[in-house]
Amino acid sequence: MTCRFAPTVVRKGYTLVDNGFIAEYLPNASKLELEVYLYGLMQCSHPGIDGSIADALGLSEQEVISAFCYWQTQKLVRIQSDAPLIVEYLPLPNEGDAEYSPAKYSGLVARLNTLTAPRQFSARELAHVYDWVEVYGLDEGAVLELVSHCMETKSRRISINYMSSVAQAWAESGIRTFDDARREIERYDLSKHGAAAILRRWNKRRKPTKDEMALYEKWTREWGFTEEAIMTALPRLTVSANPNFVYLDEVLDQLRGRSITEAADIAEEDERNVQERAFVKLLFDRLGRAEHATATQRAQISMYLEKFGMPREMLLYAAECSRNCQEPFGNMKKLLNEWHDAGLQTVADAEQYWKTHQEKPGNKGRSRGRNTEYAQREVTDEQFADLFLDLNRDLTEAGNEPED
Repeated sequence: MTCRFAPTVVRKGYTLVDNGFIAEYLPNASKLELEVYLYGLMQCSHPGIDGSIADALGLSEQEVISAFCYWQTQKLVRIQSDAPLIVEYLPLPNEGDAEYSPAKYSGLVARLNTLTAPRQFSARELAHVYDWVEVYGLDEGAVLELVSHCMETKSRRISINYMSSVAQAWAESGIRTFDDARREIERYDLSKHGAAAILRRWNKRRKPTKDEMALYEKWTREWGFTEEAIMTALPRLTVSANPNFVYLDEVLDQLRGRSITEAADIAEEDERNVQERAFVKLLFDRLGRAEHATATQRAQISMYLEKFGMPREMLLYAAECSRNCQEPFGNMKKLLNEWHDAGLQTVADAEQYWKTHQEKPGNKGRSRGRNTEYAQREVTDEQFADLFLDLNRDLTEAGNEPED
């Protein structure tokens, strides 16, 4: 046998609301949360009131569940089941209870709900948030920045576990305040923007990976490259059919090894390289060679210019003197080595040396023109072996093409 009041009688009754609830919890709750709590409290007080809270208040089931999740974080209800929804109302905590402060996180939760709307954190998720504050030492401003940053980086449905891993990483890096969080997010945005800018330069329509952003962070934070400097170095990768961050890392590491990290210095070196390539081409034109210089030949030319300090005019003069030789490049090196050993510094010195050498006994009848093969000089066995290796290397890198 069951006896109960009719619904019309129940609706004329009263629902008692604790003044402590009104004083401590009502100011920090949203209108929706208050409506759900009070309607549920009425149902607890008058079991004769049946029906769905969602239908009665014109809300969705998810909104009702989210509201009760909020009150669960305040320790005023306990959600025993989600489907069907079963909620148990709890008494308000005692004012002197040291284990729990009634409105300790009410402000933070309210701000989180606004930030994540329409998503609302469950009680389990909020427990993680409280750990960020109590275990990792993040202030509430840093917590809000962290949640906002993670949702913008991933999506609004990002997992609480991922956000907890970010919170732990921040704490280990000393990022605990709102200002710390803002600086970290700005740094992250710069890395993301810089890495993305490189991809756009390569016409790659995708987001940078974590590894690519980590490399960009290393270049800018540890190696001292500016974004402008990195962009200035990008043309060095045009020789690659598929430029990538690993190859760019090698290029920047080489620049760093020469203490070149500024955009102006990189541009200056690039211009110098252009001039050097133009000079090598001119030198080969004087030699009567149509092929391109090999890497070894360019290195040998640089040795005469930089290590021996010979002016470019002397190299061009030696090339003209070697033009009709069987091995033009090898003969040019032989001349330059002999001139260096003799301490010659100018073209005039080289011309005088040539004239003197041609007039020595045994050289009579030789033409003194620049297109004549240069007279032989005495060399040691060791010098001859070195010369043979140089010539053999030159021929190998040139592809063993027949001479003109």
